[in-house]
Amino acid sequence: MLSSTFSAKAVSQVMRYATKHFLHLQPTKLSLPKATDDKPRLLYIHIPFCHTLCPYCSFHKFPFDEQSALKYFELLHKEIRLVHQLGYKFDSIYFGGGTTTILPQKLLETIQLAKSLFDIKEISCESDPLHIADINIPEFHKEIDRLSIGIQSFNNEYLIQMGRHHKFGSAQEQFEKVKAILEDFAIVNVDIIYNYPSQSEAQIHEEIDQILKLRPKQVTFYPLMYAPNIQEHLSKEWGELNDKKEQKLYEIIQKRMGKAYTQRSSWAWSLEGDDIIDEYVIERSEYVGVGSGAFSFIGDTLYANTFSLPKYAELLKQEKLPITHAVSFPKRAIAEYRMVTELFGLHASSKHPKIEQFLLKRLGVYDTEGNVSQKGSYLMSVMMREFYNGMDYVRETMRKSLDEKDGLIVK
Repeated sequence: MLSSTFSAKAVSQVMRYATKHFLHLQPTKLSLPKATDDKPRLLYIHIPFCHTLCPYCSFHKFPFDEQSALKYFELLHKEIRLVHQLGYKFDSIYFGGGTTTILPQKLLETIQLAKSLFDIKEISCESDPLHIADINIPEFHKEIDRLSIGIQSFNNEYLIQMGRHHKFGSAQEQFEKVKAILEDFAIVNVDIIYNYPSQSEAQIHEEIDQILKLRPKQVTFYPLMYAPNIQEHLSKEWGELNDKKEQKLYEIIQKRMGKAYTQRSSWAWSLEGDDIIDEYVIERSEYVGVGSGAFSFIGDTLYANTFSLPKYAELLKQEKLPITHAVSFPKRAIAEYRMVTELFGLHASSKHPKIEQFLLKRLGVYDTEGNVSQKGSYLMSVMMREFYNGMDYVRETMRKSLDEKDGLIVK
């Protein structure tokens, strides 16, 4: 079998090539087509506001302005109604950001609107340690099925490095905040970043110690990723990322977490094996995104909403969906994408493209029984890391021309 180092470099290069080759969104006048079936899809809802901006975060967001945010939610509700008019059915919602819980009452109204229009079975929502208390009320307990909290580390050194210690409190304070709400929501997920440039094996053991002490129903471990536009800066400020160390730390996570949790994907771990997880791309071949900077994937086309809030408002006031860019993919590329996402979710299938399946088998993705191996789990983590880096580049490209005015809705 080929070495893990060689295999990791190979899948990394393949995914980098694929994202550079295919992820070229172009300005478009296309809009979402009308639904042609009753298949339930996932609805992604983006809330692009944060009180402060974390230096490593590449997701679409603007500094919080209350008046703009209030107007944004009105427009968001209008967009949801326009999507409903196209005949789409949804059974799941995922709220992402930004800070989804930045205006709790407006979030609740959005949930209630979506439930009045669609037959929603489950709702996942991101939050942060600062806003946990705002949604720890009965109304949200019954509406949110899965609450994902971005802790990122229980190490004060890294919290300070990321600018999160001052913003959210010490590691112990964040631990206590999460502990206090574990029984209030059906599922609480904790996000943890690993492979900080200075992180030692002893430190990842300490992170896992805290997780096993806290025992949330779900945990997501994902590697630190430098978005393309800040890679040089963070490499100088924090240090270079080390792929070999990333693999070693991943193996430690697998070994220790596997004793208490069930691995659900290359990144996600669950106390109860069939709980919903946050990587909706695993289970959903198609989804619709609403909100500024949201993406939709329908048929063979990836659609992107405008990243400018004034443009978002302008299009919706014209009764148009705020889609400004799109790209279509060949069938083979879609099949390869689904193969990667399903393998990332630890689902092997004989229906995957044969040539690609053969090559991945040579790299050690499958065990002797044809399931995703432990090595394969790590290789899929590498591929998904590169995929997200590619999507980061798309976001950066679409945000390049934005200025401060694009984060405000003035009318």
